[in-house]
Amino acid sequence: MNFFKLMSAVSILVFWTCGTATGQQTDSTAVADSLLMIQLQQSMQPAATVVQQQPPPAPRSTLSTNPDISAIGDFRTSYTSVGPRKVDLYVNELELQVSSVVDPYARANFIYTFGKDFTTGELTPALEIATLTSVSLPYQLQLMLGKFKSVFGKVNIVHPHAFSFVDFPKMTANFFDSEGMYTEGASLSWLVPNPYDFYQELTLEVGRVGSEPNASLVRGDNSQLSYVGHLKNFFDVTQNSTLEVGLSGLNGPNRFAYSTSMGGLDLTYKWKPVQFNVLQSFTWQNEILFSQMRLTDAILVRSLGAYSFAEYQFGQRWFVGARYDYSEYPDDASRRDIGGTALLRFQPTEFQVLALEYQYTDRNYDRSTNQIIFRIIFGIGTHAAHQY
Repeated sequence: MNFFKLMSAVSILVFWTCGTATGQQTDSTAVADSLLMIQLQQSMQPAATVVQQQPPPAPRSTLSTNPDISAIGDFRTSYTSVGPRKVDLYVNELELQVSSVVDPYARANFIYTFGKDFTTGELTPALEIATLTSVSLPYQLQLMLGKFKSVFGKVNIVHPHAFSFVDFPKMTANFFDSEGMYTEGASLSWLVPNPYDFYQELTLEVGRVGSEPNASLVRGDNSQLSYVGHLKNFFDVTQNSTLEVGLSGLNGPNRFAYSTSMGGLDLTYKWKPVQFNVLQSFTWQNEILFSQMRLTDAILVRSLGAYSFAEYQFGQRWFVGARYDYSEYPDDASRRDIGGTALLRFQPTEFQVLALEYQYTDRNYDRSTNQIIFRIIFGIGTHAAHQY
């Protein structure tokens, strides 16, 4: 009997002890979970504090006072059917460019070149471009001061390494220079407010011809200046094509102590499909100029020049082109050059261009020539985009 009473008491004690322990276990588990959450929050708190202590990122700005520096080389090898040196290999030009924003109101651009002098065979240094251009004038105006390529026509504003063909058209070489015409002065362009759905820009330039005179204009010994005007009209023909029509005018002193006047018309059609924009494109560009050069009080020479070229891109890196040239001379309209050019161009990247060009030139005052030129252009550094 005592035994059963003892067992009952032990059972009640064990049951009460287990119940109490179970209750304690439940409470301790909840406490442990709470402590775990607190520890996790505390462990994350320092990381959050570090993030908050980091300074906010600096705002992006389009202005940078660090200049962009680039160098472009132009190496050529050629064969010419006429002349003492029919085969030649040479560095045609080295171009160094430095450009930068001056402040929020202007930017500067300098191009220094070492060009081939075929008389001495040396690379001759020259300051090709030196401009200060406004970026904040009102009424959609932009002013450029310094030395620059004149805006007469479509080709003259292009630098040689950016032109599709190895050489400029005969018209450019005969009426100006092998690389066109440069002006030292001021150029004011105005984006004309236009209620119609096309882009229109008017540019007026005044100054003197650069230190290198050309066939039509010189700096002049008196106060007479050169004046150039150009009106650009740009249309979207379709989603994949554009048309540009330009009108140009020019007047300035010539080497005969009189003046030369010119008028020009340029037309450029470009097709570049949106779906295959890196694989296919087509450009058809045309230009014609009319010149009046006064030689004496009684002699006024009227002459003209023109070219037309087409270029087709048939792959991501491959281009073919053809060009027709006709050009008289500003001081002698009886002399004329007629040329036909074929071009194959390969561009591995935007920093390198390989071009093979064949050209036939018929002259009515000299022997006709055949010429083959292979050109390699390579560039390093940051180079500004060229005009469309």
